[in-house]
Amino acid sequence: MTSLGQLVRVGAGRFGVLVVVAAVVVAGCGGAERPELVGPDVAPADELGRGDAGATPDTTDAVDPAAATSSFADSGSSFVTTDETTVESSTTVVEGELQPVEGGVNAIVTPTGVLAAVLGRIDDGYLIETPCGFQAAIAWGQPLTTVDVMLDPGHGGDEEGAVAESGLTEASINMKVVRRAAALLTDRGISTALTRSGDYRMPIVQRAGLADALQAKALVSIHHNTPKAADSTIPGTEVYVQSTSAEARRLGGLVYERLVSDLAQFDVSWVARTDAGVLTVLNDEGEDAYGINRRPSTPSALVEVGYLANPAEADLFATDDYVAVAAQAIAEGIEAFLSTSAAGSGFVETPRSFNPSGATGGQSDCVDPALN
Repeated sequence: MTSLGQLVRVGAGRFGVLVVVAAVVVAGCGGAERPELVGPDVAPADELGRGDAGATPDTTDAVDPAAATSSFADSGSSFVTTDETTVESSTTVVEGELQPVEGGVNAIVTPTGVLAAVLGRIDDGYLIETPCGFQAAIAWGQPLTTVDVMLDPGHGGDEEGAVAESGLTEASINMKVVRRAAALLTDRGISTALTRSGDYRMPIVQRAGLADALQAKALVSIHHNTPKAADSTIPGTEVYVQSTSAEARRLGGLVYERLVSDLAQFDVSWVARTDAGVLTVLNDEGEDAYGINRRPSTPSALVEVGYLANPAEADLFATDDYVAVAAQAIAEGIEAFLSTSAAGSGFVETPRSFNPSGATGGQSDCVDPALN
């Protein structure tokens, strides 16, 4: 089997592709093990991928996705660029016909455990969109058609999110909670995929696009908040939901009520904002401020479980007990959303006004993880 790497340029006005190969690795068809997945034909959980330690990324020249049009961009157009990227002498140029994908395959898990949307077939492999929004040819991967739930561990890679005084990073605790929740959902027969399987950067546009590509019924993005808020007798959990979706509101309400109820068992000096609860957050244009809510058509909820900036909560978040309780609450909230008509609770009717800086979650300077 030949593994194809890093960049595909689709020339405007032609139905062919030019594949720039970072490396060609020859192996027998049985020479590499396919990644272990959570449940039947679903995406990665605890043991899948490179792990939080990360891996050395490929650095082959590539078109900057921030300067091109992604297939998951708001315009909906496919990735097209006419940039004349210099191809180093060590690369190999391969040509092939872009073909439709049979069997309803919408995404694959690459040999390194990276989940990527499938754009088509080329020769004996798949044309995919990478986490950074590039296009790449992959010789093989675990195909996915649809999933019930997309779980999103916020941040990753060089965007570690909030950092506690102890050094605990938001990206790492987000991943631990999500992996545990994914395993619990899968045990309950609910197919679940993770937007990222390791410690690498993934722009919001690709996270949202994967949920839509796999026709997920729910997208839940897990975060831990900062800066520190005022003292509170209950957890300061906040869930931001899509302003235009009644289903997103119900999803957020069900996850919120279980988190606040279950986390209350811990004897912690909590902090919270006065308007904490399930709410919409709008920018000056009246749109959902957070891209993970604004971009997907999938009902989505962004969950700030608690405050990593609060030392008492940060100490709790570092424990296995916290991960187990938070993950179970999230899984139970999602299961209730999928299997009941319950409305949830904790709703704040007055929207919060916020304009994100755009300093995180974008594609500029993004470096893809290893795909083969």
